[in-house]
Amino acid sequence: MPSVPKKIHTITSVILAGGKNSRYQGKNKAFLELEGESFYRRTKRELEKVFEEVILITNTPEIFHDTDCVKFGDIIPNIGPLGGIHAALAHAQHQEAVFVAAVDMPFINETIIRKIMASYFTQQPDILIPRIHKLIEPLLAIYKTDIYVKMDTFLKKTHTYAIRDFFKEVDVKYIDFDDDTAITKGFVNINTPKEFEMIQNQK
Repeated sequence: MPSVPKKIHTITSVILAGGKNSRYQGKNKAFLELEGESFYRRTKRELEKVFEEVILITNTPEIFHDTDCVKFGDIIPNIGPLGGIHAALAHAQHQEAVFVAAVDMPFINETIIRKIMASYFTQQPDILIPRIHKLIEPLLAIYKTDIYVKMDTFLKKTHTYAIRDFFKEVDVKYIDFDDDTAITKGFVNINTPKEFEMIQNQK
C-alpha cells in the first residue's frame, strides 16, 4: 500500500451530525462525553491528525460553537445519512473526495483512518467502505466528489434513501479489517442510552 501523507489536502473530512437521534430520546449525541471530551471533539481531533480540512454537516449549526469548523446543513432534508453525505459532496466539489465519519462513533482513531486512506489511494474506487466479515460501515468511508450528480439524481427519483441501494449506481470497493477487539472498538457506534452506559462501564 502507498504511504499516506502526514496531512491530506485533496480530501475533505466530514463529521456527520445531522441525525434526529430518535433512539436517543432526541438528545444530540455529538455532546455526549467520554473521558471528559464530547463525541464531536473526539471525532474532530482524530480527523485533524490526517486531514487539512474538516467540515461539519448538521441541521442545528447554532448549537455547535466552533468558530474554526465550517458548517453546512442537508440540502435535501429528512432522508437520513445519505442526505448528509449528499450535502458533504455538494460542498466539497473543489476536492477529490470526502472522508465521512459519523459523530456517534467515539473510538475512531488515526490508525484506522490512515489504513482506509492507504487502501483508497491504491484502489481509487468511487466509494471505499470498511468491512468486518459481512458487516460494512458506510459512515466511516470515502466518497469521491464526482459521484455527486449520480447521487443527486438517485435521491430525486428514489423513495427509500438507503445507502446500500445507491451502491448499485457506482463503483464500490471494500477494505477488510480483522475481527479483533482492538479494531472493532474503533467502529462502535452509539445509538441508545444503554449502549452509551455500556461503553462507560468498559473504560
